[in-house]
Amino acid sequence: MRAMDLPAASWDAPARALSVGQQQRVAAARALVGAPPVVIADEPTSALDENRRDAFMDLLLAACAQAASTLVFVSHDQRLAPRFARQVDLAQINRATAPAAS
Repeated sequence: MRAMDLPAASWDAPARALSVGQQQRVAAARALVGAPPVVIADEPTSALDENRRDAFMDLLLAACAQAASTLVFVSHDQRLAPRFARQVDLAQINRATAPAAS
């Protein structure tokens, strides 16, 4: 919780008492428990200001690397794209076709 930049006073609070940004950081911390093989993050930075977003991304990417977890990250924020070696645009997915029937 400390690594997610959550104040100690919030550690025992129910999730509903936290801000949306704090809830997102708690969800990320939960997702990383146990070094899962895959972490799926859907818009995890949408409620974070720029400074917290950058710090969160540093932490998330480092935690996934340390745990050897694959990160599937969904975002509309194009400023985050350079942080990833591979990107798939929604238009690419929509153009995908099913394999031909044999």
